[in-house]
Amino acid sequence: MAGSDKFLAAANNRAAGHHPYKARLINRELGHAPTELTIEVRDRIPEQSSMQRQSKTIVVVDDDFGIRQALQRMLSIAGFRVYAFASGEEFLATVATCDAGCAVVDVDLGTICGLDVARHPEVVAAKLPLIFISGTCDETVRTRALALGCSEFLRKPFTPAELLGAIVRATKELSIP
Repeated sequence: MAGSDKFLAAANNRAAGHHPYKARLINRELGHAPTELTIEVRDRIPEQSSMQRQSKTIVVVDDDFGIRQALQRMLSIAGFRVYAFASGEEFLATVATCDAGCAVVDVDLGTICGLDVARHPEVVAAKLPLIFISGTCDETVRTRALALGCSEFLRKPFTPAELLGAIVRATKELSIP
């Protein structure tokens, strides 16, 4: 069984939150420095009806394959339907038809930055709540992101609880006990 399959099997077995699990994904793509994201869930995932969870769609936009995959898996385990995009351009090509409750967008995306995604007319028109994430961020970027109306700004590495809390606050429809 491949490492990612083991991760998914363990996560699925423990998705109800009864047992802690920890997984480390390391991205070693050519041309990129190794990046690491640790996912550790110790608390019970908030209980919601399956219909409520399935009706929630989250978009993840991150050019780092390992981070994108880890976020997609973690949010799927939490009960969300997740659409993941490797670039701002990929996301912008579908934003008009994407029925999402929230988007988690990396600030540093390569050719188009997350702030440009937030300013795009179709994103503005969709009134899609945005949560920005960044591994290298100064206060100026954070201030600009908040001025553009982003719901939250999380610095990598962040915990699953921090991200889930940000999603709850952004959508204002879920509640964490």
